[in-house]
Amino acid sequence: MPTTGEEPLHSARAEAARRRSRQSVPRTNRVCPRFSDAEWTLLQQAAQQAELAPGGYTAAAVIAAATSNDPTAAVADYRRGIQELMESNRQLGAVGNNLNQLAHYVNAGGQPGTGLRQLLARLGASIDAVDEAVAWMVRR
Repeated sequence: MPTTGEEPLHSARAEAARRRSRQSVPRTNRVCPRFSDAEWTLLQQAAQQAELAPGGYTAAAVIAAATSNDPTAAVADYRRGIQELMESNRQLGAVGNNLNQLAHYVNAGGQPGTGLRQLLARLGASIDAVDEAVAWMVRR
């Protein structure tokens, strides 16, 4: 129940969404994006802040990105992050290959160097950092 001076909740919601004026000819080119539940929640929050419907917000964001001086800038950070994670994965694979060779050497009776524990600790920290980066990219 609104108190004195407050608008009823239903009228405030009705005024929040703006509708664009209709064109005389409907648009024939359409895209139907699909979103995960987390992405949909983010989209709804952003659209609400912009006082647009989710479809209108999506269209406005796409047109803004497409008409910018650098259309790839909108997705470049994410794409670059994925590329860097793929490169780190490749490098960790090479390190894993070296560890297999070292394990074979030790199992055959060889003696590892004195810095092996320190190297393994650094390797563990590197793997943890990559895991954190992957988790962050997934949450985005």
